[in-house]
Amino acid sequence: MFKKLLVLAFAATVSHTAVAQSSDPLMQVDYTKFRYSFNEMYRIANPSLLQHRTFYAAPSTGPDAAWFDAVKQGNLARVKTMVAKGQKLEAKDDASQGQTALGWAAFIGYTDMVHFLVDSGADIRATDRADVYNALKSAVMGGNVEVISYLYEKLKGETDWNKRESDGETLFLVGAVDGRYDFVKWALQFKPDLNVVVKNEQTGNETSSLSVACEKGFYDVAQLLIANGAINNKTGKSSCQ
Repeated sequence: MFKKLLVLAFAATVSHTAVAQSSDPLMQVDYTKFRYSFNEMYRIANPSLLQHRTFYAAPSTGPDAAWFDAVKQGNLARVKTMVAKGQKLEAKDDASQGQTALGWAAFIGYTDMVHFLVDSGADIRATDRADVYNALKSAVMGGNVEVISYLYEKLKGETDWNKRESDGETLFLVGAVDGRYDFVKWALQFKPDLNVVVKNEQTGNETSSLSVACEKGFYDVAQLLIANGAINNKTGKSSCQ
């Protein structure tokens, strides 16, 4: 209940700010243009989760702003029209880590748009300036299993759920620590290592999928991990306590 109230409070704050500062083009956000509800988008990214990928807080900027607005809003009809008129598929959203349209669609979870962009020739291995190295990782961070499964079939020959990334995380761990329950449940078929421990080089703090799920309040993910034998590296037990 607390989390629900927090989401609603944040939504009210953003809406009020948008109205109060309507003369500022960066605050003129019309949430009715988005395919998803505000709460659905908040669950994907918010000030406490993947803040740098909060795609709905302000209009896009730069020479391809209209393109990225259409993508982020989930406006497939407009996206198709723009592609037909010659829109460059690999344009980079420079104000948002240099993400591509396919990266955004995969992250947000627009299945139909992901299919269209891939069929139109979008690069499924496009990177961004943060930690994305292909569209599958973007999808895992967002948690839409339909999109994840589709992209996995195209990239499974080069996908290792247990391969360590530069920060020590694995692709499975990425989805787990972001609280993506449906993804974790789906990915268990590949028997990923549930007990990978990552050390933060700045703080020295060590975490695992279960310890993070417990600390962040992703209790559905925590219970699923526990049911499959995950160990909390903080306690050495298969529990949050």
